[in-house]
Amino acid sequence: CVFLLQVFLVLLTLYKSGEAPGIRQAMTDVTTKLGEAAQMTCQIVGRPLPDIKWYRFGKELVQSRKYRMSSDGRTHTLTVITEEQEDEGVYTCMATNDVGEIETSGKLLLQAPPQFHPGFPLKEKYYAGVGGTLRLHIVYIGRPVPAITWFHDKKPLRDSENVTIENTEHYTHLVIKNVQHKTHAGKYKVQLSNILGTVDTVLNVEIQGIKSISNNSVE
Repeated sequence: CVFLLQVFLVLLTLYKSGEAPGIRQAMTDVTTKLGEAAQMTCQIVGRPLPDIKWYRFGKELVQSRKYRMSSDGRTHTLTVITEEQEDEGVYTCMATNDVGEIETSGKLLLQAPPQFHPGFPLKEKYYAGVGGTLRLHIVYIGRPVPAITWFHDKKPLRDSENVTIENTEHYTHLVIKNVQHKTHAGKYKVQLSNILGTVDTVLNVEIQGIKSISNNSVE
């Protein structure tokens, strides 16, 4: 009887002490198309059952039309209704109980055909002064990151002494130094292309007869 009582007391102690949250299945990176629902999932156990919270950029997410949380006690799921490229990023699931806490994170990647960002509308015409610098800045959306090609009067542009092209996952920036009327005026086309599609647009450039026009130069 004494032995059984000791076993009972040990089991009772273990039960009261509980079990810190542990990860059975960590979150993994998820790729989905922009505009579709994405599910971030992990498996976490613990005793007592951990309290589950979801975070993005250190900010706790709450149940809403955009974010939906569900759990069966072990498998925890965050559903993200994707609406913009900025929904990409790292999402974190944090589990906490009286014994401890643990977290696991995964990255949401969104695929989308390239398009020119509607928040940065293009102008009807761009200007630069003779001998000055022409700057054309295009902000875009698109994943995978598209191949970007610039053209001037149908001829591809490449980096050179006076031409610099800077491409990032959010914008493309064309800089031409010491511009001249005959050489640099006219139509510039930028083309964006990835596995989901291709888009292009034409920019009209006028070179004016003074060195610089600060109010109209494209920064």
